[in-house]
Amino acid sequence: MAFKVLALLALAACPMVLAQQYGQYGHGQQVEQYVSEPHYAFEYAVKDEHTKDIHSHKESRKGDKTEGEYSLVEPDGTIRTVKYHVDGKSGFIAEVIRSGHAVHAPAVVAKPVVAYKPIVAAYKPIVAAAPVYHAAPVYQHAAPAATSYVQNGHNSQYNRHY
Repeated sequence: MAFKVLALLALAACPMVLAQQYGQYGHGQQVEQYVSEPHYAFEYAVKDEHTKDIHSHKESRKGDKTEGEYSLVEPDGTIRTVKYHVDGKSGFIAEVIRSGHAVHAPAVVAKPVVAYKPIVAAYKPIVAAAPVYHAAPVYQHAAPAATSYVQNGHNSQYNRHY
């Protein structure tokens, strides 16, 4: 009797051990770390003469106050600089400054089209040569070689005469 009670208790304890080993069903709660006062600063610049991509950007933030500026060289050669700041209550406030003189590409002048005369080559008539005849091939038909089948004593199951 004591064995049965002990076996029953051991059997009842198995799911609890498995549950402790593998955890409970469902998703675990992920705790996100909240920074009450964010603080960062970055700066970069690009100068690619091949593609004419020239721009820069820098920004800094401390709490709810963000300040920054970026500039780029536009296709006409002017430089556009945008200075901005963001306060927690005022929103995004930007000041755009353009500097430099616009340089435009020279206008393309249409040139008159020159009319070319086709070059006419002096062709001589092609004289056809007389056809060349060859003798027709001669085919000979040969009779097939005589074939004989010899029956041996093996595989008697195939040697049946019908």
